[in-house]
Amino acid sequence: MKTDSEDVEKTPEKRQVSFEEAFDLTESGWCNRLALAGCGLALLHATLESLGAGYVLPAAACDLQLDTKQKGYVSAAAFLGIMSTSLVWGLLGDRLGRRAVTVPALLLAAACSLASSAASSVWVLVPLRFLTGCFVSGSSATVYAYLSEMSPRARRAAALAHASSAISIAFILLPGMAWLILPLRSVVLWGREVAAWRVLMWVWGLTGAAAGALLALLPESPRLLLARGGPRAALPALQTIYAWNTGNKREDYPVSEIVAPAEAGGGGVAGALRSAGLLFRPPLLRCVLISHVSMFAVFLLSSGLYVWVPDILNSVLQDGGGGGSICQIIHNKFVATNNATLAGEAVCVSEVATGVFPVSMAMGAVFGVTYLAIGFLIDRVGRVTLYFVIMVVCGVATGGAGAAAARGGAALLVLALCSGCAASILAAIAVDVFPTSMRAMAVCILYTMGRAGAALGSQALALTLDAHCQPAFTTIAVFVAGSALLILLWPKPEEVRKEMEKKGFSY
Repeated sequence: MKTDSEDVEKTPEKRQVSFEEAFDLTESGWCNRLALAGCGLALLHATLESLGAGYVLPAAACDLQLDTKQKGYVSAAAFLGIMSTSLVWGLLGDRLGRRAVTVPALLLAAACSLASSAASSVWVLVPLRFLTGCFVSGSSATVYAYLSEMSPRARRAAALAHASSAISIAFILLPGMAWLILPLRSVVLWGREVAAWRVLMWVWGLTGAAAGALLALLPESPRLLLARGGPRAALPALQTIYAWNTGNKREDYPVSEIVAPAEAGGGGVAGALRSAGLLFRPPLLRCVLISHVSMFAVFLLSSGLYVWVPDILNSVLQDGGGGGSICQIIHNKFVATNNATLAGEAVCVSEVATGVFPVSMAMGAVFGVTYLAIGFLIDRVGRVTLYFVIMVVCGVATGGAGAAAARGGAALLVLALCSGCAASILAAIAVDVFPTSMRAMAVCILYTMGRAGAALGSQALALTLDAHCQPAFTTIAVFVAGSALLILLWPKPEEVRKEMEKKGFSY
C-alpha cells in the first residue's frame, strides 16, 4: 500500500525557472518529432512548387504553345510571388504567430496549385503560379523560425539541417513522380482525359494540404508567445509540449512560473516597424548584408539553374551525347530549331526523354547524402567553415559544367546544384543572431533575397542559355564563389546577442 509520503515524492515539485530551463523540462518526444515532420513536409511542398516547373514545362510546351522565354516567365512567377510577399508574411508571423500563418498559407498554396493545373494558356498559368508563390512564401520561411523555436538551442542547427533534408527528398520525389506520370501523356479521370502534366501538379499540390493538416495539430511557438505575451502566455504551450513528449498530464509539468525579462519592440504595426528598422542598424546590419547577399547567391545557383536542368538533360539525351559540351549541344539545338522554323518544317515536340528521370533521381540521392553529411558535420566542422567550402566548390563546378563534355558536364551540374544544401547552413547561422520577436520577419526577408536570386537566375538563363551559354555559366560561377568570401566576415553570435539583449530583446 502506497503511503502519502510516497505520493508526494512522485509528484514533481513545481518551481520558478528561466525560459530555457522551462523548455528543457518539456523533454524531447513526439511533439518535437511532429514539428520536425510537419516543417519538413512544408519545405518539401515549397521545393516541389518552386522547382516542379522544370519537369512540367517541357511536357506542357505543345499544349500551352511555350517558347523558351515563356518557360522562363512561368519558372520565375512562383519565385516572384514568394519574393514580393515574404516581408508581409514575416510581419504577420511575428505578430499573429508562426503556426497561425503557416497553416492557412499551406492550404491556400495547395488550392492555387490545383487551380494552376487547369490553366489553358501561359497567360493564365503565370498569374496562378505567382499566387501560388505568394502563399508558399507564407510557409517556406516561417517554418524555419517555428522549428528553431520548437527545438532546444543545443539541437537547433541539427533540427534545421534534418528538416531541410526534406528538400533533398523533393529532388528524388519530383523526378520519380514525373517518371511515373508524364510518360502516360494523359490520364482518364472521372470520364475525362487529363494531360499527365496537370495530374503531376495535383499530386505535388496535395503535399501542402498534408503539411498544413499536420502542423494544425501542434501548439504555437512558446518562444514567440513569451516575446509577445510574456511568461503567462508561454506556459500553456510548454505544458502542451510536455504532455505530448512525456505522456503525462499537463498539470504535471514541473514549472509554476517562468522568470523572463520584458521584451523590447512593442506590439502592433509600430512595434513591427521598429523591429524592422533595427535589422538595418548595428549590430544586425552586418549580419543582414552578409546573409542576404549569400542567400541570393545560393538560390541564384541552386534554384535558378535547377529549373533548367531537366530541359538541359533532355537536350543532351536527345542529342545522344555526340554534340560535345553541354553548351555546344544547347546551341546546336537552338540553331536547328531556328533553321526548321525558317524553313517551315518546325514540329512541336513536348516529350521528355525517360533518361532524364533516373539521372534526376540520382541527383536527388546525391543531395540527400549531402544533407545527411551536413547534419553530421555541422557541429563538428563549424557552420561558417562548412558553408564556405560548399559554396566555393559548387561555384568552381558551375564554371566547368558548361564547357565539359556531356557526361562530365552533367556530373559537374549535379555537384554545382549541391549549393542548395548550403541554404540550411546559412539559415542556421542567421537565426542565432535575430531576437525571437523579429526572427520570422528576418528569416522571411532573408529568403526574399534568396527567391530574388532564383527568379533572376531562372530568367537570366532563359534569355542567355541558347545563345550565350558558357558566359552565363562563368558569370554565375564567379559570383557564387566570390560571395562565399563574405561569410568569413560573419561576427561572433554571442557578441551580437549580448548587444541586442542590452536593448531589451530576448532569444
